[in-house]
Amino acid sequence: MTKHQQILTFIENLAIGSKVSVRFIAKELDVSEGTAYRAIKEAEAKGFVSSIPKVGTIRIEGVKERQIEDLTLREVSQIAEGVVICGFEHLDRSPTKFVIAAMELNTVIRYLEAGSLCILGNRRDVQMAALNSHVSLLITGGFEPDEEVVALAKKNELVIIQSPYDTFAVTSMINRALYDRLIQKELILVEDIMVNDVSYLTIDATVDDWRKLSHDTDHSRFPVVEEDMTLVGIVSAVDVAGVDLHTPIVEVMNANPFIVGKDDPVTHVSRIMVWEGWEIAVVAEEGKLIGILSLQDVIEAYQQVQKQPQFGETVDNLVLSGFRFVEEAEHLTIEGEITKAMSDDYGSASCGVIVTVMNMAGYIALRKKYRLNAITENFTLYQLQPIAVGTEIMVTAKLLLVAKKHCNIEVEVTANNELVAKGLMTARIGDKKLVSDAAH
Repeated sequence: MTKHQQILTFIENLAIGSKVSVRFIAKELDVSEGTAYRAIKEAEAKGFVSSIPKVGTIRIEGVKERQIEDLTLREVSQIAEGVVICGFEHLDRSPTKFVIAAMELNTVIRYLEAGSLCILGNRRDVQMAALNSHVSLLITGGFEPDEEVVALAKKNELVIIQSPYDTFAVTSMINRALYDRLIQKELILVEDIMVNDVSYLTIDATVDDWRKLSHDTDHSRFPVVEEDMTLVGIVSAVDVAGVDLHTPIVEVMNANPFIVGKDDPVTHVSRIMVWEGWEIAVVAEEGKLIGILSLQDVIEAYQQVQKQPQFGETVDNLVLSGFRFVEEAEHLTIEGEITKAMSDDYGSASCGVIVTVMNMAGYIALRKKYRLNAITENFTLYQLQPIAVGTEIMVTAKLLLVAKKHCNIEVEVTANNELVAKGLMTARIGDKKLVSDAAH
């Protein structure tokens, strides 16, 4: 059990009415005040405790936690600016999942599960199939269902919502709403889940010492440190396989382990571990070993604590995580590398990834200059050349027209000063939203 979960369990087991404070938790469980504070805030979000003015934080009787991504059908209808055709009395239900009917009927049917919400246009055959599978409907494009469809929905006690926007715009709206909810949650830090009591080897150890330590601990990966705990490497079973037992450990260890800090967000660390294949991250402070974090620790932490933004991140944000702003550029420009995760079967950048990056660059440009939100209505790709993995690209968004309700943005992608992709983005502008520059 992680420190974070230990604190939550401790708070949950306190008597109703007990006072809860950062100092009290830190002393009782021997954790830092920062860790205690984050856990108390999480307990408050879960409904275990409540902050009462002039009294303090009190343990209260909580209610069943609702997952943050559990949108109700009522909320979905509001997000999509839809009209409820039928099923008003069932709008407080939360869809078990969303199904986008962009496939042949026989394929769509495999994904239709009772309690889901199917997003589709005027495909009557899919509408009937979904309702017969006890799946509610979100009909896009302003299309109206016929009387037989409505009658079947009423018979099966299902909801039909009609939205004036196309399927792409509706799914973007829902995706953005989920993300906006999730980014408000606190991040889990490495310090919260790392293992402090680390088994390690010193630089004068041998392969035989590794074998004995592995036998005693049932682990196979160990940091290698100097006498003052300065980290010098990490050694695993792969490194010592077939090596003579008297071989010094420094001759077989990996001198370039994956090193993280205790204040690094787990969402960022876990992404690197998954994408780059690291099973172990060594936690160091000023070069000295203070802990260790395994990929299994990360997985267990996410299973034990409330879901973090990593689980709610959109594909857009995952793709853009490796990009950075180009300062002093004439137009909004971001740059980054095409990684293996962005490639298609032929080793070039996936068309979908390139469009995603271009689309988000346009969105960011609009937010940074005018502090406006927008929903993409159309994106036309005029040119696209193959871009190899490892290529550094620059994406530039030029605001051609910004009117009251719509805007046109031209987006160009260059590599080695050569144009490799170009497109035009048309978006519907939302209300102004004052946000800090740091949020951009």
